[in-house]
Order: sequence, then structure tokens, then C-alpha cells
Amino acid sequence: MEPKVIINYQSNNLRYTLQELTNYKLCTWQANTNSQFPLLDKMIPSVPDGIEHYAIKAKDRSDLANQLRKIINENNIDYIFPLYNDMLLPYIHDLVGITKEQCNILSNKENYTAHAYNIGIPVPMTHTSLRKTFPVVAKPANGTGGIGIKVLENWSQYRYFLDDIHYNDLDAGYIFQEYIEGPTVSVSGRIVNGKFILDCIYDIEISDLPYRAETGFTWPSKSSTPVQSDIKEYCRIMCESIGYDNGPFMADFVVRDEVPYLVDFSPRLSTSGQTIIKYSADCDYNRIVMDSITCKSDLRVQLDKAVVFRHFNLEKGKYNISMKEGAEYNELSMPNSQQYLRRLDMLVGLNGYAITTDKRLLDAELKWKNVLAHINVVKQA
Repeated sequence: MEPKVIINYQSNNLRYTLQELTNYKLCTWQANTNSQFPLLDKMIPSVPDGIEHYAIKAKDRSDLANQLRKIINENNIDYIFPLYNDMLLPYIHDLVGITKEQCNILSNKENYTAHAYNIGIPVPMTHTSLRKTFPVVAKPANGTGGIGIKVLENWSQYRYFLDDIHYNDLDAGYIFQEYIEGPTVSVSGRIVNGKFILDCIYDIEISDLPYRAETGFTWPSKSSTPVQSDIKEYCRIMCESIGYDNGPFMADFVVRDEVPYLVDFSPRLSTSGQTIIKYSADCDYNRIVMDSITCKSDLRVQLDKAVVFRHFNLEKGKYNISMKEGAEYNELSMPNSQQYLRRLDMLVGLNGYAITTDKRLLDAELKWKNVLAHINVVKQA
């Protein structure tokens, strides 16, 4: 019998999943856990016809987890596909094969940073209260998929950060990390029955805005081979040290003077990594990950093409947007005509993106710039 998999079809990040997991019986769930942001409901993608679906209305994450457990038990669901927000992990850790002890480390940035330091992995100095040294990186302590991160240059920016753009819906305080100057790289990998597999190390283009951590991703990585080897070893040590022996993982590092510093680690599928790998290796990466979780396969991906995956940079506002013929791309998502959602007192840009590939990164970059040149953007008054 085909295993039954429930998928959190909450965002466009899962746009490939239903197409790729054809060897599983699929169902989906979507939830609204915060009535403060009604516009978020309009962003949830429509579930295709013919898919068993569960809509959840929950007052908080604990309530959401309880309802999800009930759905899983009553409908004989075998697996949750592992693309979930870190904030939900403490409530569902056992459903995704994570012990309470592992969860206590992995669901809190302060805890896994301290753990990494104790096992010899370079990490930025991390504190729960702000010290006098600037610049410093402010991050939600419980992990938010990049939301709420901000580099603070001085006390004035810190006060503004707390007064005006503090994300009080994250249900957690902030930590403050040493700011490390250097390129950021991300890792996508898997553990299959104790076997460590690193699928991809790719470059991240960082945003300076507190509501989006990244603006783009490129492969191949610009890091040197020794740095890549160190990153691979640190990821392996991290997984082994907590006894994580089956499932996907993602990690972020900042590289300074050829030393990679671990700044993020999570037992989940990387949303950007799945896209990079899909187009570089010409594979169904979601299926490879799901087959790994069920221990059916330890297949390694063969990265072959350079990939540029980048969001368009548009100011907030209303636009008339169209695309001229002649651009070459692998995937294109045009920006919406209305470029914002309201999050507390902030307007958050929801810009489209383009993905381009070629044998060389330079050629993939040229294709992406050509896509940008073919977009007509007229801002309305």
C-alpha cells in the first residue's frame, strides 16, 4: 500500500511537491493561526482538485498541533512532509521523528548555537540581551524562516527596532549575535538510516530588510573547496552529535577569512535548496527527500547546471506589469499588481522571481538580467 503523506500546502514554496510525490498517496492541510493578519489568507495557494484537503482554524500553534494530530490519527496518515516553520517544531517534533531532547536544541537559536560551540563548530557570539558592541544581528530566538532578522548598527537603530518593527507575533524573545562580515552560504542535505548526504552548498544574497532574510540564491557556490569541506564536516558533526539519523536538514554559514560560522541549523527541507537542486540536477528533489525519509533510497543528486534564483526588486505600491517576448527562463513568477501585505505596522513587499540556468554561472546571470530587461513595470499613481 502506498504510504499516505500530509503536506502543509501553506505557500508557493511547495509548488513542485504535488507533482513530484506521485508514488505516495497525498493529502494537504492549510491553517490560519493568527487573525491579526487577514491578508495572509489571500496568499495561501489553492489546492488542486482531487486532493484530499483539511482546513484548520486554530487560535495558536498548540491548538494547531492538536488538530493536526487528530487529522493524522483519524485518517491513517503515515508521514508529514518536512517543510514546516521552525516555530511549529516544538509542538509536532514526535510526528517528524524528532525526540524531545533533540527538539530542545534544534528549536531554539540560543540552544543550538551553544551546542555547536561546545562540539567545536565556529559560531558567532550569542546573547539573550543586547551588549554594547555594534553592529549586532537581532534574531527571533525560536526561528522564523528569516522573518524579523535585522542588523543593528547602533543604539538608535536598536530602539527603533524594538518600538516600531518588533515582531511580537513570534511568541518568543530575541537573541543578539555577533555580526560577521562575509558571504553567506546555505546547505541542503539528508541523513538516510544514519548515512550522511550533503546535496548542495549554494550562495545566498542577503536582504537588509527585517521581513525577508534573502533576495536571491545562486549555484555554484563562490566558496573555496577547503571551506566547502569544512562546512560539510560541521554539518555531519552537528547531525551526529544530536543523534539525528534520518531526515533532511538545512544550515546557513557566514564565511569570514576562510572560516565558516554556523548561524542556522534545522531538521527540515530548505525551500530555496529544493529549487536550486531541482534545476541544477534536473530531478524531482521532493521525491528524493521523501524516499529518503521512508528509507527507500539513498540516491545522490548530480548537480550539473548553474542556477540563478532571484526575486525582483520593486518598491511597495500598485503596478501595471507585463512581460515582453524574448526572455529565456526556467521559471517565472510575475509580481502581483498590489505589492504589499500588512504585517503589524509594516508593508512587506511580495515581489515575483525568475529562475535561469546554464552551464556557467555567468551565462545564467546574463539570462536573468535579460528577463529583468523584458519586464514592463508601470507604477500607478
